[in-house]
Formats: sequence, structure tokens, C-alpha cells
Amino acid sequence: MSVLKINLSSMACALLFTAGANAQSDDRSWEGFYGGIHLGGVYGDFTNSVPAFPGPTGDAGSGIGGVQLGHNWRSGDTVFGAEIDFSYMELRASSAGGSMEENFTGSLRFRAGQLIGETLVYGSLGVAWTQMESGFTGLPTSTDYEPGLIVGGGAERWLRDGVTGRVEAFYVDVPTSTQTVTGGTIRGGSNNLVFRAGLNLHF
Repeated sequence: MSVLKINLSSMACALLFTAGANAQSDDRSWEGFYGGIHLGGVYGDFTNSVPAFPGPTGDAGSGIGGVQLGHNWRSGDTVFGAEIDFSYMELRASSAGGSMEENFTGSLRFRAGQLIGETLVYGSLGVAWTQMESGFTGLPTSTDYEPGLIVGGGAERWLRDGVTGRVEAFYVDVPTSTQTVTGGTIRGGSNNLVFRAGLNLHF
């Protein structure tokens, strides 16, 4: 009788453990929609390829923060999907009386990666649009949105059921462009490095 009770208890514990594991797995599925926030820093290397035109040169840094929304699919240990994001920053550079600011950026990217336990290691590639506000000191500015390549990667891991944390880094190309503004013409662009950490809520 005591042996039977022990066996029944063992079976009950095993069933509870299995049910708990399945429930946790359901709440930690990589498939589906997710959304979240990110914070970090951005470093910009500004260029002016035509010295005859005033434009930004030198380096600048800024904090960066924003939101992201995406969708994942899974095949075995491979996870892939698409993500959009929007960020606010304050990158500023100037020279020869001309100035340029990059205050907003957004991107549309494809992600693909490999699962290692509860961690997803991934690469990302897409297009980023960066707001460029150009002008001469003391005069009205002109605003444009420049598309460019964004490439990078990172790692994302479950922190608790339904919530993941990530760290990632990107290179963003803001192509050199010519802007006609009050007072003349300004030409410039930048190469940006972005480092950020984020949290995602999975639906």
C-alpha cells in the first residue's frame, strides 16, 4: 500500500512538473508579435565631401531612446522576423557657419538568428530613415529624411514569462546629401554607431 502511494505521488509530481514546463514553454514562445522600448547611445562621424559647400565635420555623441514593434517566426532553432523602430536622439555638428542636426531616426529591418537555450543570437539588416535638419547659424533651417543602410545584431533572452531583454549594436549610414537652405547650400552626412538595450513584451 505504501509503495502504491509513493508511486501515485511520484506520478502526480511528474504530471505537475510536465504541465508546468509546458505552461512555461507556452509563455516563452518566440513566435508572434512583440513590442517594447530601448535606451542607449549613438556616436556620429560627420562628413562633408565637397569643401566648397559649408557642412558638418567632426564627431558627436548622444543618448538615444525609443520604441520597437515586430513579429517572429520559428523553424526549429532558427528564429526570423521583421521589426520597425523609432528613436529620438540629439546629434549635432557644424563648420564654416553651417550646422546639421539629427534628432529622429526610424528603421525597418529583417532579423534572423539561432537559439542557444533561452537566448536568441541574431543579425539584422534593413533601411533606416534619419531626420537631417540643416541651416546656417541664425537663419531658418531645412528638414529632410535620408534613407540609408542599417546593419547589426545582438542577443535577446527571456527574463520572465512573456518578457525578454536584449542588447544590440548597429551601423547606420546617413548618405551625404545637398540641402538648399536660407542663405545658401549645405552638404553633409554621417556614419553612426548605435548601442542600445531594450525590453520586449511578447503577445
